[in-house]
Amino acid sequence: MKKKEHFPKKMNPLLVSLATSITFFSVCLSFILMLHNNIRQRAVLETTDRYMVFESRVQRLIYSNVTLLQGYEAYIKLQPDLLAEFSYRYMNELLSANSHYIRNVGVLRDTTIVWNYPQKANSEVVGVDLSRVEEMQDLVLKVKHELKPVLQGPVDLVQGGSGFIVRLPIVMEDKEYWGQIAIVLEPDKILEEIQSYAVSSKLDIAIFNQENRITPFFGEINSDVNSKLEFSVDPEFINWHIIVGSSNGWERNMPLFALLLLFSVCLSVSTGLLVYKYIKSNNKIITMSIYDSLTDLFNRHFLNSYQANVFAAAKRKECKLGILLLDLDYFKKINDTYGHDVGDMVLVETARILKASAGTDQVAFRLGGDEFLLILPEIENIKSILEAKRQLQNRFEEEFFISGYPIKVSPSIGYATYPEDGDDLDTLLQRADKLMYLEKSERQSGIKEKE
Repeated sequence: MKKKEHFPKKMNPLLVSLATSITFFSVCLSFILMLHNNIRQRAVLETTDRYMVFESRVQRLIYSNVTLLQGYEAYIKLQPDLLAEFSYRYMNELLSANSHYIRNVGVLRDTTIVWNYPQKANSEVVGVDLSRVEEMQDLVLKVKHELKPVLQGPVDLVQGGSGFIVRLPIVMEDKEYWGQIAIVLEPDKILEEIQSYAVSSKLDIAIFNQENRITPFFGEINSDVNSKLEFSVDPEFINWHIIVGSSNGWERNMPLFALLLLFSVCLSVSTGLLVYKYIKSNNKIITMSIYDSLTDLFNRHFLNSYQANVFAAAKRKECKLGILLLDLDYFKKINDTYGHDVGDMVLVETARILKASAGTDQVAFRLGGDEFLLILPEIENIKSILEAKRQLQNRFEEEFFISGYPIKVSPSIGYATYPEDGDDLDTLLQRADKLMYLEKSERQSGIKEKE
């Protein structure tokens, strides 16, 4: 049986209090992070709601201009010969009253421009095949082959300047592709409207078109933005990629988080200190309950619980157990001659010798006064206990030097073994006590004879 197998265990107050503080702080930090995540999610939802309003206004801006020309698209389907006089009159009436965003309107037969409004500023582009113009060819051919409208831009125009171009396919009743209507929107006015939408929606926003996904054609995201949300606007038509800056909740709630963090630190430290004091107090109680305050040996109170374990182990393993009972000769005389302080130091020195004599599985006790006990579990035979007794006596051969006084201390030692001398500690103590006083009596008699 190991020496400290059945001893009360004392916890390390520093380690336990530190672990408690860290654990408590981790819990508090988890709560703060959970709160932050909740606030962040709420901020993302608020940003998303504002963005949805922004997107709907942008779509309405684009679609409203496209809708203006759906009647003209129907006319072309009915009159594919495209009467110029009627077309110009129709455009004059339609655009002068309804839209200041449209810069010009062009009609393509297949992929070649055959008509433009207004004619005066755009006559030189009539006859240009846009499938051969590098900046235009991809989307012009896409509209031709997929028969779906697209938005392009802002791009440089063949006739000069720049603009957003809406390309609408013209498909006849027999599903045959005829050509396209190209609506050029004023870039400055469109971007001005988008800017007003972004400001009113309180959005930090950047917009990329399908031609350039690296550099935005509108806005930019500040580098100090905590997180970014990405959206796509009508991939089938407008096909804009939009990035919106979103707060993660730290800025507006920094004082709250700082206060919670400070409170968590204080609470964790306070909890750790309380645990530290509790464990220190508990360890002190354990020490007082099992150790002798003078010699730091185990006391009689602890002997009562320890002996039950050690005897149970001996019975279970069917092995022998021995005890050495020690008493100091003429200790009262030492107290009377040198004083009780010196007497206490003699007891402390005796305890030191017992600790030094005890093997790895042996335990020393102070029973009270000048009486000590050494328990030796799992001895082989009576010779083992007698050898331990001899070695212990040899350690008292030299005089103690205490407070400058040379003091000769002689112990009387009795012994007993389990199971030969008894099967419980009280019986063994009685046997050892008889042998101890017999040895004491013989020594004192020998001294008197010499005198």
